[in-house]
Amino acid sequence: MQSPDPEDFLSDPLSSIARLERRNLLIASSVGFLVATAGLVPTNISALGISLSVSAQGMFVIGVALVIAYFICAFAIYGTSDFYIWRKKYQKYLEDVQSYMENWDEEDQHHYDNSPLPKVAWLYQSAGHLAYARAFFEYGLPLVVGIGVIATLLARVWCP
Repeated sequence: MQSPDPEDFLSDPLSSIARLERRNLLIASSVGFLVATAGLVPTNISALGISLSVSAQGMFVIGVALVIAYFICAFAIYGTSDFYIWRKKYQKYLEDVQSYMENWDEEDQHHYDNSPLPKVAWLYQSAGHLAYARAFFEYGLPLVVGIGVIATLLARVWCP
């Protein structure tokens, strides 16, 4: 029996569309962060000949927050399906490890103990932790950043 391979679930967990939405969310969040913290709110848009009053500037900030909310929703939708696919791969890996270990006998242990190759038990033991850390970085962190920036933007409008 071939040993389970953690590479199956440690590869890139995001599809190309989810990765694009993640990128858009992070870019929009960066712009929103600059608007909220550095006060980069336009007073006029000369290309369109528009001058923004104070209330219109507040609406601009709310508009930026809505754009970020849109990208949060888009990334959450695409990312959730990718997360389920990744989680299924991880579950299959755990089942394969369990099946492999149930069929492990003394002869296998003897070959393992006397093998001149370096031991890779650490790989199998830490693969799950690494996968969850990557899942947080790929899925959770962009959502937390986006939600935090929206809160900062709305606080700028409602609590000047």
